Amino acid sequence: MRTLTHNRPLQGRTVVVTGAARGLGAALARAFDDRGARLALLGLEGERLRELAASLHGEAACWEVDLTDDAAMADTARQVRGRLGPASVVVGNAGVAEGGPFADLDPQV
Repeated sequence: MRTLTHNRPLQGRTVVVTGAARGLGAALARAFDDRGARLALLGLEGERLRELAASLHGEAACWEVDLTDDAAMADTARQVRGRLGPASVVVGNAGVAEGGPFADLDPQV
C-alpha cells in the first residue's frame, strides 16, 4: 500500500503559501516540503517566515509582503517566478479572522 509520504507529485514544483508564518500556513508549508515542493512563503511576519524557511529540508524562500498591496504582490510574484519558477500551487491562507455566528458575518469583509 502506498502512503502519502511516498506520493510526491509536487517534487520540484513551486508552491506559494500566504500566511505561512504560523498555524495552518506553516503546517501546510511543512507538508508541501515533505512532498518535495519548492516553497515561496509569504506573509507579514518576516522573522517567523525566515525561521520556518530555515527549518525546512528543501528549497524555500520567504517574502515579507502585505497581500493587500497590489503593486507589492505583483513585484513579489515576479521575484518568486525568477527565483523558484512558476507556481504550480497557490495556497491563499492569509487573512484576518472575525468571530461570531457564520450567518451574522458581513460577506464584504
